[in-house]
Amino acid sequence: MTLLRQYIFREFLRFFLVSLIGIVSVYLCVEFLQKADDFIRHQAAVGDMLGYFLLIIPNITTPSLPIAALLATLLSLGNLSRHNEITAMHSGGVSLYGIIAPVFLAGALLSVGGFINNELIMPSASARANIIRFHKIEKKRHLAIFQMQNLWLRGPDNSIVNIDITPPDRYEMIGISIYRMNPDFTVRERIRARRLVLEDGVWRLREGTKVTLQKDGVVSSPVDGEIFNIVESPEDLKMISKFSEEMSFAELWEYVRRLKSSGYSSARYEVDLHNKLSFPFSSLVMVLIATPLSLLRVRSGGIGRSVAIAVAIAFAYWSVMSVGTTFGRSGVLPPGISSWLANTLFMMVAAAILYRMQHRK
Repeated sequence: MTLLRQYIFREFLRFFLVSLIGIVSVYLCVEFLQKADDFIRHQAAVGDMLGYFLLIIPNITTPSLPIAALLATLLSLGNLSRHNEITAMHSGGVSLYGIIAPVFLAGALLSVGGFINNELIMPSASARANIIRFHKIEKKRHLAIFQMQNLWLRGPDNSIVNIDITPPDRYEMIGISIYRMNPDFTVRERIRARRLVLEDGVWRLREGTKVTLQKDGVVSSPVDGEIFNIVESPEDLKMISKFSEEMSFAELWEYVRRLKSSGYSSARYEVDLHNKLSFPFSSLVMVLIATPLSLLRVRSGGIGRSVAIAVAIAFAYWSVMSVGTTFGRSGVLPPGISSWLANTLFMMVAAAILYRMQHRK
């Protein structure tokens, strides 16, 4: 990399770090204000609160990266343009693509970093943050253990429960195995049911078989309609089921496959699966769309103008992305198309503007 490109790259990185720190700080302040009443009501320890806010930073970083990349592009290249450095580079024989190449490289690196954060850092951090919030601060009972894609719970009546799938609607569980234990932890009864369904405020086993161990042998009987209140309400399933942000791409892929094989709609999670690839890519998209706007020679406005442009672009992008996500989850568009709709449209606009700028030279 030449000295000129290193200089442009450093300028971008300087503005990016300042922007990212500022955005994350605002997110943390908003999160604190939203959670402050709950923490005070539950008399949360300072250490638990600090741990919770530190662990949600990777989750906050995910939406912050593209906004910070957008601001960094507008501020760094805009600063060069206002001081006529872009003109000087052109006079020295540097092409438009030679000037913007370091910024595009930075955007690509940020997209890779965003994907790594989503895969390796955010899932475990989000899960640990939820443990602190639900169990240490709100003092709710820790019911679940995840092991090899299976969910194990401590149920009522001294029982241990294994669940294959908790579908998105949270009113039904699939693939239930219940082991009722004696005081000495030997199994006295085993139930296997296809479904556990919430009906009229209670959870009922459906399409199952009960095997009871007795002194004179084993007794087997069908189970259909027996009440087994593993949780009090569907909302309590938040504590015993993983959300998309707590799963890696491979885990979410497997979850979607299991939902499909069980005959349930997986559109919502398929959209989330594609978003795990498309959303990190938005950092590069923000760089692409902001670059031509940054290169316009504007002698007034400064940082205020750049921030205003960034807000407008971000609003337009998230509006298109929200529409695409809604259409994907409702089945109007295929999940792949809905997730990549915003990126595709904004990249096409950016490519067209850059092409016209290059051919005006």
